[in-house]
Amino acid sequence: MTAVLAPAGAEVTERTACALARSAGEQILDVLAGRRSVPQLRRHLSSPVAALLLALLPRWYAEGPDYRLRSVHASLTDDHTVEACLIVGTTSRVRALVMRLEQEEARWVCTVLSLL
Repeated sequence: MTAVLAPAGAEVTERTACALARSAGEQILDVLAGRRSVPQLRRHLSSPVAALLLALLPRWYAEGPDYRLRSVHASLTDDHTVEACLIVGTTSRVRALVMRLEQEEARWVCTVLSLL
């Protein structure tokens, strides 16, 4: 299954910013849960974010591969940037996944990622 992020060039509103963040967040969570590999998302990840995901895999997977996306909060900082916070529950705890998505040419790229 391939999820498609909002097309570049399309006008991004607060509503589509939230949908974009949800789509990107779910794909990243699928990587952390072992359902996808980092190379599958490579086109939508900056190099530092891809490296961070690879480093987080063992710790996140130890908490349990299942997660529940509880809420998504996103806002536009400008026409080409979305900042978002996703509240995620695993079997043992609740965490926040914070990300920044930037439009680069014809795609959206996660350039900042933090798991709190």
